[in-house]
Amino acid sequence: MATKCFSPMLGRTIRVTELDNCGNVPASGTLDAVVVTGGFTTLSLSAETEDGTEILVKRADGSYCINEKFANFFKRLNVEIEFCGVNPSLYTLVTNADPYEDYAGDVAGFTLAEGLVEKTFALELWTGITGVACEAGTDPSGYLLLPFVNAGLIGDLEINGDDAITFSMTGAYTKGSNQWGVGPYDVVDNTGTPAPLPTALDPLDHLLLMETTVAPPEEQCDAQPFIPAA
Repeated sequence: MATKCFSPMLGRTIRVTELDNCGNVPASGTLDAVVVTGGFTTLSLSAETEDGTEILVKRADGSYCINEKFANFFKRLNVEIEFCGVNPSLYTLVTNADPYEDYAGDVAGFTLAEGLVEKTFALELWTGITGVACEAGTDPSGYLLLPFVNAGLIGDLEINGDDAITFSMTGAYTKGSNQWGVGPYDVVDNTGTPAPLPTALDPLDHLLLMETTVAPPEEQCDAQPFIPAA
């Protein structure tokens, strides 16, 4: 079995797909359930773990008769995103924001209200790859998937006359019990044909990172209906 080594660099595109509270994708055709954007500057992931129990028992002479440390436990990834623009439809999917419509019924902005943040989504990120020869008809990318994420909060806003107003998502985190399986999209190559993931994710998987030669989806400002691959 060969191993593919790759060096991802420079985030390119994010796709966010709305999920229900159990991690299931929406029904085909569900409106405003998917947003594809390049309008971000950073995606930060930080692991949250619990230290394994340590048992130390000393003899009367000060030496240890029991010196045992159990394995640490990985709990989740904390997720933060810095955005370089305002996409109210995207914020509606990944934060506590709610859409605010204009007279035409278009999403013109967003509101923030108090209450629990119970939205969930899947996040896919495509990156560039360095040191990989590009073959005709292929677009090598790094592909990162967070299959089950609990939405976060709009971060602190600072408005002054010197800097641009920036928006961030903080407080989001990955969850276990994902229902992604092989996924609803064609994201990898299968002997020349775009296809879903070759192996279903384990429900306890929090992250997948791999190389792909299938191009990322086209960026669109508008939220799109959910259309799974055939």
